Amino acid sequence: LAQGAPTPDQAAPPAPGAARTGAPRFVPLVVRQVKPGLYMLIGDGGNAVLRVADDGLILIDTKLPGDNYYQELMQKIRGVSVKPIKDVFVTHVHNDHSGNTPRFEAAGIPVIASDAYKALAATYTVNPGQTRSPAPTISFAKSYTVKLKGATATAYAVHPAHTASDSIVYFPDEKTVAMGDNLFSGEPTIDWVNGGRLLGLQQNWAEVETLDFDTLIPGHGASPISRAEFEADRKKLDLLIDRIRAAIKAGTPKDQLLATVKVDDLGWDLKDTREWNAAARIDGLYAELSQ
Repeated sequence: LAQGAPTPDQAAPPAPGAARTGAPRFVPLVVRQVKPGLYMLIGDGGNAVLRVADDGLILIDTKLPGDNYYQELMQKIRGVSVKPIKDVFVTHVHNDHSGNTPRFEAAGIPVIASDAYKALAATYTVNPGQTRSPAPTISFAKSYTVKLKGATATAYAVHPAHTASDSIVYFPDEKTVAMGDNLFSGEPTIDWVNGGRLLGLQQNWAEVETLDFDTLIPGHGASPISRAEFEADRKKLDLLIDRIRAAIKAGTPKDQLLATVKVDDLGWDLKDTREWNAAARIDGLYAELSQ
């Protein structure tokens, strides 16, 4: 922390049963150990990831904005370690992952994200009632590495996929990749309105496979994902893209596209999922795969 700056955990957490305000609560925030020194913080927005080094902590993503979410996040982090948070990575602009970055920056902790994140931070489309998170303290074009004692984390800027601002974070010593919303426990989700691309996700998944990993942490979902599970999902994604392209080529109207494409053998629910069925996202999907 910067000299003289308040530590993020100084403020008391809300009292048990106290009313919570702000964005709707997803699920109670829980901590799950992925590997020794590596944890998922699940709930209150997208998954956060905590890496414990000998001399400090690395945090990836900061949950939904609001004091209630921030205090609970810090309470859970302090339940794992009281070491100082040295660096915060943010995987993309959506505020269920970036919401509390201003609090960490105010405490003197550098917030690190891609150049594409920095460019999109001022202009991306938010849902009613949401706010934009500010530009990061540090941005990078291709990659950025943080080394603490006994822990290394490298963030990679990836192709526009979930949004145009995406990055992933690789822990080589742990053979683990924090994927942000480039990976869900379930069907992939693309925000075409904010520059996402399904073909970008396909490229990113192919490039992730070149890393030496055995575990992936999804942006949403309660469990890490094995390499074998990821490779199976890669094949499903390739098949889904081929089927959508074939349906478009056959002249399927845009409003019938998702109802026409076979997905029941993939284990993904696209027909009843708002992220796929929103009109703007159908427009983006159709336009992208019509090219």
